[in-house]
Amino acid sequence: MGKPRRLALLAAATAVLGTLAAVAHGGSATAATTDHAFNQGTGVLDVDYAGYLSKHDVVYNSPQTNPIYGLTVGNGKTGAMVWNAGGLTGQVSGADLSEQSAYAAGTFNLNTSPALDSGSTTYQQRLSLYDGTLTTKYDNNRTVTVMGVPGSEVMGIHVDDSRTGLGNTTFELSMWDPATVTNSADVPNLDTWRQVSTFNDASVAGFSRGQADPNGFGYTFAATVEGAGYSTSVVNGTRVRLTITPTASYTIWFTAASRINAANRDSVAQARSQLSTAKGAGYLTNLNNYRNAWHAFWAKSFVQYGGAAGTGDYLENVYYLATYMIAAGGQGNYPFHFINGVFRATQDNTKWSNGYWYWNQRDVYNSLLASNHADLFATENKLYSRNFNALKAYTQTRYSIDGLWTPETMGWDGNARGTINSDYVNDIYTTGTEAAYNMYLQYRYTNDTAYLQSTAYPYMREVVKFYQSKLSRDAGTGRYYMASSNAHETYWDVKNAITDLAAVRLIFPLTIAVSNQLGLDANLRAGWQQVLDNIEPYKVSNGAWLAYDPPTVQQRNGENVTSELIWPYDLTGIGAGDYQTALNSWNTRPNPYSNVWANDAVQAARLGLGDQALSGMKLMLQRYQNYPNGMTNNTNGVFEYLGVHLAATNESLMQSYNDKIRVFPAAPNDSNFAGKFTLLAKDGFLVSSEREGNETKYVGLKSLYGKQARVVNPWGSQEIRVRRASDNAVLATTTAADVTFATAAGTVYVVERTAKPLSSYTHTTLTGTANNGVKTLSGTASSLGTGPGGGNPGNGPTFYPDINYGGTGVTLAAGNYDIAQLQAAGIANDSISSIRVPAGYTVTAYADGGFTGTSWTFTADTPSLIATGNNDQISSLRVATTGGGAGSALRAQVNTRYVTAPNGGTSALIASSTAVGTAEKFDVVDLGAGNVALKARVNGQYVCAENAGANPLIANRASAGSWETFRLIRNADGSVSLQATVNGKYVTAESAGANPLIANRDAIGPWEKFDLVAQ
Repeated sequence: MGKPRRLALLAAATAVLGTLAAVAHGGSATAATTDHAFNQGTGVLDVDYAGYLSKHDVVYNSPQTNPIYGLTVGNGKTGAMVWNAGGLTGQVSGADLSEQSAYAAGTFNLNTSPALDSGSTTYQQRLSLYDGTLTTKYDNNRTVTVMGVPGSEVMGIHVDDSRTGLGNTTFELSMWDPATVTNSADVPNLDTWRQVSTFNDASVAGFSRGQADPNGFGYTFAATVEGAGYSTSVVNGTRVRLTITPTASYTIWFTAASRINAANRDSVAQARSQLSTAKGAGYLTNLNNYRNAWHAFWAKSFVQYGGAAGTGDYLENVYYLATYMIAAGGQGNYPFHFINGVFRATQDNTKWSNGYWYWNQRDVYNSLLASNHADLFATENKLYSRNFNALKAYTQTRYSIDGLWTPETMGWDGNARGTINSDYVNDIYTTGTEAAYNMYLQYRYTNDTAYLQSTAYPYMREVVKFYQSKLSRDAGTGRYYMASSNAHETYWDVKNAITDLAAVRLIFPLTIAVSNQLGLDANLRAGWQQVLDNIEPYKVSNGAWLAYDPPTVQQRNGENVTSELIWPYDLTGIGAGDYQTALNSWNTRPNPYSNVWANDAVQAARLGLGDQALSGMKLMLQRYQNYPNGMTNNTNGVFEYLGVHLAATNESLMQSYNDKIRVFPAAPNDSNFAGKFTLLAKDGFLVSSEREGNETKYVGLKSLYGKQARVVNPWGSQEIRVRRASDNAVLATTTAADVTFATAAGTVYVVERTAKPLSSYTHTTLTGTANNGVKTLSGTASSLGTGPGGGNPGNGPTFYPDINYGGTGVTLAAGNYDIAQLQAAGIANDSISSIRVPAGYTVTAYADGGFTGTSWTFTADTPSLIATGNNDQISSLRVATTGGGAGSALRAQVNTRYVTAPNGGTSALIASSTAVGTAEKFDVVDLGAGNVALKARVNGQYVCAENAGANPLIANRASAGSWETFRLIRNADGSVSLQATVNGKYVTAESAGANPLIANRDAIGPWEKFDLVAQ
């Protein structure tokens, strides 16, 4: 039974108060405008990381059989995407297995007898970010935990299964048909990648591939067992099997051992050694070490970004999930590739694998310094610094210049084969500056002067020498100019590409300064300074920068090259003398949010545009976060948008690129926004701050290296003071725009308002409650996790604990849910306060358990059960699909007219009808993953974004393909919008409904909103 009504009323009142508090303060259990979490002893925020990160766990409450929905787990060197198909299945890969990580290791399959899910009534799979583990539970007597050995290529699968009478368990390693492998990796010997050699003995079974790769790549995929008896066998030429006599607790260890990291390039011996070491240490020791490694990783920084514009903690959840993915696959000898990474479920099928595109790689890596993960950032830098000699030699060969040119598309060994044969990238000169600058930044964040002298400065110097030789000089004006180059991939063979002019302005002064600092190359500085003093000015038109000198040339790609000056070139931003020009350039950029790698939101943050940065992050997730594991269906890139999200979040919370520490430079103008962080600033300052109710509370700094600090006054002209935390000594008091003060290494400082110091707040520790269900991003089809009942994620109604779809939503597929089933799905008894009901579903809710008591029926979104008189009163419910029914109608909000397929469907769709007839009825066909097709009742044809979206919508297709697929966006006001997947544009009722519907809008406004009316 449900709660007695009197107790239910009391509980409901308590829940409402708790809900109001959570909404007001972004959902943090301890959030309040009167408290703070800064520890003046340690110099960082006090965070219960285990509790806090648990609210960002990704949870599947139904088995996912689609590989692309697989959850990701890795130890930094080896990773897997895991799904359910004939048992537990995963595709394994590693950063160092092949050139550019193009080829994966293979798949594993774990199958028990009876099956793991046999007879089970509950299921939950949890990716624990804090522990780095992927745990699958069936009822209370079967648990499978996927984890790793830190610093190794070994992963483990631990099985706890207390069922009796079990038959043999099988664990198989297999390879897809190697004959299908193409040369996406640009390898010199493709045949060796099509050859698989299997082996087994009493201890280990496995197979190897790429063993004759001339570059030293290749691998061995092998496994062993701890804690149970087993035998090994070779099934066929591409499959091996371990047959296990199960005990109540045993561990399967597997490795993707790379030749490139093995002694004598012997990956078989390496695999045997790795597995023996892991097995010898034992599961509990390895698990403890693995967890501790992840705990130490998370303790390096902290971010809270939540509550604004109805986003809850979704953006923050993606932040932590993306950080985990990159770290779980980015600790190899080679970088985490922007499209391959180590997480994929597409066998060896991939795109753009012939090189590392710097433009794309920077998206993945450039946030990591502020997150205090310089070791991860260094992996990307090593790719370029280790190829220093090869790049210098090739520069001499190609350009006859004593300097260093870096190809935009570079192979693992520095080769430029992916660049010189492509008009898009063959004349890009700026990549060397970006690589050199990132090496310099590594020094500025780590204070590693040995690295500066041995690695960063030589690269900087040679890049400057290349530009010095490549530039031309106008004898009349004395100015240096770039005669012809590409402005990235977008404008080819233009004069004075702004990216080149900006590259000179970025790298030349830094190289001159470091040359002075190190006392090196004094004879070169004058020539460098002459170039810097006389470089061609940027061209400006209508208050905005031009991408290059006239005449106009064809646009070849969708980049916004003038905005590069804002980020990542770090040449302008808040308070800069050219800020207005930068702002105008960003506002008039030709290609807003044009691709999976678009960095517009980062640049918005650098310009102090908090609301635009927020909306930009949300838009990127809306477009590209298509799967419940956080990943995308985009094939032009995979991980870039996640890295952009990291950078945009960090830059919204704290900036130090111009040697000024600025906290909350781009906080959303929203009193519900709750922001808290500990991030790393240049010159080694761990910076902490908190902001709630549009008020910044303090700035805390821990100086790691004893450098001078300069902090922008977050309170404008209010009087601030700098206090040393150890003895409360006040070092400075000022009302100036910023304050500069000397620091001592290891010392903590607080910048606070004199009128409202840190002591006026009460101390708290930040924590959270574990997530148990689906999270959704309001107004989009993006979600994380799945509900019970199977099927594609996002199918079915979503239930929220707070009104207005607040809190963590849980999506339920069709089925019956009593109290126990609701609790297993993450819905507490008597806790539902709002419901989203998609078209084609009906929810019948009951006041008591067992589908008894007062009942209510919901067929549409209900933002507040308080208003309907049944808030926090639901104890059981039934979810049913309504089938085709009478179809649905679309009513354009801009003119309140219904969309019709006129003339029997032979004419384009238009919002012109005042009533609903056959021509106005459509079946909304669920295609999964938030996608739908519209089937017109008038002719039985699917609605098509004709000519890849260039022409108006028309119902003229017999089946649904890419042109007939739309993402169904549910907006916060209850309306829906349609985004054509063929071009990523939103469907609009053109000219306020006077013209036909067409998919050509980049954002949702009144013309792009429709009411979905069930008939």
